[in-house]
Order: sequence, then structure tokens, then C-alpha cells
Amino acid sequence: MKAYVSQLDLRVFMAIFNYRRESILPHFFRITSFIGDGYFYFLFLVYMYFMRQDAFKPALLVMIIGFGLHFPLYLLLKNKIRRIRPFNAHEEIENMVLPIDEFSFPSGHTSSAFLFALIVSHFIPAAAVFLFLFATLVGLSRIYVGVHYPSDILAGAFIGSMIGVGAVLLVNHVIF
Repeated sequence: MKAYVSQLDLRVFMAIFNYRRESILPHFFRITSFIGDGYFYFLFLVYMYFMRQDAFKPALLVMIIGFGLHFPLYLLLKNKIRRIRPFNAHEEIENMVLPIDEFSFPSGHTSSAFLFALIVSHFIPAAAVFLFLFATLVGLSRIYVGVHYPSDILAGAFIGSMIGVGAVLLVNHVIF
């Protein structure tokens, strides 16, 4: 079963990865991956501070708790599972960005993007479609630039979403 999942993971990865020949896609996904580094989250918080002050303080508190839980879990999983990145495991795969760490599973960019999307969507429901589309594109970009397998992305989306739900529930039911 594990071999089948690994083969499926590689096939889906290669299907996405092989779209690199399209002229605009490499630039689009490289930029999307860069924005997923966290810059967008900070800018969105600045927007919330000035434009949505009613939501800013509770959202900031939930984000501090959510990302405070996320980071240690992310590091624990990365260093426990130690999955080799696609470009290191397959010589025909060339990465378009330099990853911030050595291992692939789970995708920290994706988990952070889904964590952020879930938290902000709770406070600004009208932004949900945009934020989850952005989070999905961050995940796809990490495959496209050659640093993650699809299962890394799925795990990251799940982890970020679950931590987001937990942080929202914690703040809503315990603190407020």
C-alpha cells in the first residue's frame, strides 16, 4: 500500500510539475510561493488593523495561539518523518526555489496558509473564498516549484485547518 501511495504521489507531482513549459506559470507560481513565505499574512493584518479594527484584536490573538501551536508541531513532524524533497530524491526534478529547511513532509507553507485562511475567514467571512483559493494556490505552487509532493500539501492543509479550528474554538470558548 505504501509503495502504491508513493507512486501515486509521484505521478500527481509530475503531472503538475510538467506544466513548467507554460510561459506565465513559472513566474506566477514562484511569486505565489514567495508570498506564502508569510509576507501576505503580515500585510493582511495591517489591513485588518486599519480597516477592520473590530476583528483585528481577536483575530490577532487567535493567530498568535494558532501559529504558536503550529510551529512546534511543524518542526516535530519535519524532523521526525524526514521525507526527502522531490528535487533531492529524483535527479530529473529541478527546484525553482530554495526551501527553508531540508525535509518535505508536511508543507509548512501550505499549513500556514490554511491556518491563516481559516482564522481570518472566521472573523471576515466575506474573505473566505479568496483566502482559501490563495491557500490552495500556495500548496500547488510548492509542488510546481519542485519542493513538495501532493501528500505533503494535503497534510499541510489538514494540519493548518485543524490547528486553525482548535485556536478559534479555544479563544471563543475559553478566553471570551
